[in-house]
Amino acid sequence: MNPIRMKKLESEIIRLISSAILEGKVKDPRVFLPSFHRIEISEDLKYAKVYFTALCNNNERKKLTQGLVSCAGFLSSLVGKNLHLHTNPKFSFVWDNNYIKSLEVNRLIDESAPKTLFEELHPEEREEENADTDSEIADTENDTDFE
Repeated sequence: MNPIRMKKLESEIIRLISSAILEGKVKDPRVFLPSFHRIEISEDLKYAKVYFTALCNNNERKKLTQGLVSCAGFLSSLVGKNLHLHTNPKFSFVWDNNYIKSLEVNRLIDESAPKTLFEELHPEEREEENADTDSEIADTENDTDFE
């Protein structure tokens, strides 16, 4: 299949799966707002591996994965109906560790960013700005004046 068409099909499948979950078409209570990052579809469109993450702990992650696996048939038929595919892909859901690792790498890069010339020449002014914004935040949180 044409690689451009394959990319379009991948993005459309992710959109359909996400919207089905957000619209409440998936009734399984274990499926709670996963974030789908990428999908790998076989050349014959029979199999699709969907990579996802969510804000949850390990126990919730297992339940979420089980919920997605249990509704894979429904999602496959939904995708087949909406995209009018000759064969519906069989979905397998995989926790995306690479995405989490990439977030960690980005955080480390942001932390190790070099200081600007102004920050190097005036470190005390930067600390004063942080203290001012912290006190402003505290002031706004303590406002309880309701009209």
